[in-house]
Amino acid sequence: MRTARAPLVLAIVLAAAVPAHARDKVVRLTLGPFRIDANRDREVCQAIRIPKVHGMEIASYDVRSLTSQNFKVGTHHLVVYGYSGGDSAGFPHPKNASDVVDDPGCNGFGPTDFFNHRVQLAGSGGEFRHGKWLLTRGSTPLGLATLLPNPTDAPDDAVVVINSHYFNEATKPGRGLVRVTLHLTPYDGKKRVVHNATPLDASYDIDVPPGVAADVTATWQADGTPDTAVEGGVRPDHDICVLYMTTHTHKRGTNVTIGYEDDGTSTVMLLDNPPAQYDYRHPSLVALPFHGTFQEGNLLRAYTADNGHPRLRYTCSHANGADGVEVKMGCEQTAGVVPGTKWRDAIAGGEEFGDARPCGEDGVNCQGFGTGKCVQSNLVFGPLSDDDMCIIPLTFYDPIPGAPPDTACDPFVN
Repeated sequence: MRTARAPLVLAIVLAAAVPAHARDKVVRLTLGPFRIDANRDREVCQAIRIPKVHGMEIASYDVRSLTSQNFKVGTHHLVVYGYSGGDSAGFPHPKNASDVVDDPGCNGFGPTDFFNHRVQLAGSGGEFRHGKWLLTRGSTPLGLATLLPNPTDAPDDAVVVINSHYFNEATKPGRGLVRVTLHLTPYDGKKRVVHNATPLDASYDIDVPPGVAADVTATWQADGTPDTAVEGGVRPDHDICVLYMTTHTHKRGTNVTIGYEDDGTSTVMLLDNPPAQYDYRHPSLVALPFHGTFQEGNLLRAYTADNGHPRLRYTCSHANGADGVEVKMGCEQTAGVVPGTKWRDAIAGGEEFGDARPCGEDGVNCQGFGTGKCVQSNLVFGPLSDDDMCIIPLTFYDPIPGAPPDTACDPFVN
């Protein structure tokens, strides 16, 4: 049972330096077109094998999603993953670009070790428009490197998984279409490599009854504890350099704040936008430099008593039929009991998730289930876009060994 899985959990492994004869390469990938029904969301996955790309890094990327119907059809998120595990044959390999698999977050997609052996290579929240495309172009900044992982059972190749989440707010069916361009260059083994984590502990406690707005909060720190939302399954147990952080909720998320705190200070806000400015589809980005809000620039010290237990605190606000946000609906299983169970309680009861069963068009999914009624439901964490979450994906890298705190995170020094 996969009880701790959630979208956007990331992993990176170091690649060996490549042979001197290796050359730059441009890889172009397409997913779709695929149908999105009217007034619905759809989240799909596809795995694509790329041959002969051993030991490469992502020099830059261009990811774009087609929009239509006056921007009523567009992307909520697009994530491109690489796979470093040992079962590349466990992925469904498409014959064409339209062979997509419906799977929120790709949590049940491919081999069982995909969740713990995947690295985010590129992503987009549809922040920028160019004609009919919602696009993001980027690269790993400041002399750092993002590596394209190679499966251990096919070390000369790569398996790239595209995860596309589309929304359709139109009254007619739409289509999704994704194009990805990766510019690869040989990794020389000298650059420090970025790593990723996806703090999500606050999601365990989302529990908002109908007609209510409420907050959840949690902390994340470099304390060495097991955590499947961090590459390798364990949080770092040493000082780290935080490159950037972002936010992720679904449509009933109304605000996210991120702060730094330790035993000797109150929370210093890194991200504190007025709720009226929050847009879950276009998340905020908190990037280096942090202007002294950490003790040492963007150096997050290890979570020890000597360091004052430094940590990040993140808080998400959600509304369920309140503050102008539509109420969550679900199928009633027991008469008089509001459906939807807090994720933490669902796991304790042996369930993977606790979200209410979606009603479907005209309550079709409720027929033959429980009381058969589609009713107002509790808003809790779940795998679908109609459920919600509280996540702050972040990217970090190791400090320079032996360097003083004020220069340990200087990124150009290898």
